[in-house]
Amino acid sequence: MGHREGRGPILVVDDDQALRSTLARILRAEGHPVIEAEDGPTAVRLSRTKRPSLLVLDYGMPGMDGEMVLSEVRALMGHDAPPALLLTATVHQQERARKIGAALGLCKPFQVEELLRAVARHRRAGARPAEAAP
Repeated sequence: MGHREGRGPILVVDDDQALRSTLARILRAEGHPVIEAEDGPTAVRLSRTKRPSLLVLDYGMPGMDGEMVLSEVRALMGHDAPPALLLTATVHQQERARKIGAALGLCKPFQVEELLRAVARHRRAGARPAEAAP
């Protein structure tokens, strides 16, 4: 079961524990299953084992940033890689998010409603029936 069924958890990845916990709490309050990672390597490992339906990634993490995490997850999961919402701090990061094909680049600070709309849109898209497997 991958993201296509829309049933996997949302993986929230941020090195800022307070922001990560707040995002997870907001998403859980909306009824979404959520798992959390504090860094890139943990996010990649959890993507492999938990098969999230959506990634909410901080762009600017030390060591392995959000772009690197997304690249690793895509290499690992191929066509089953979930869409990603990148949380950015600058316009440059927002442009990079767009160029690498992130579902959305949300510039901090962002409105909670904007995040929830993006999550709902991508969870619905992930709930569509998958194409026939080869």
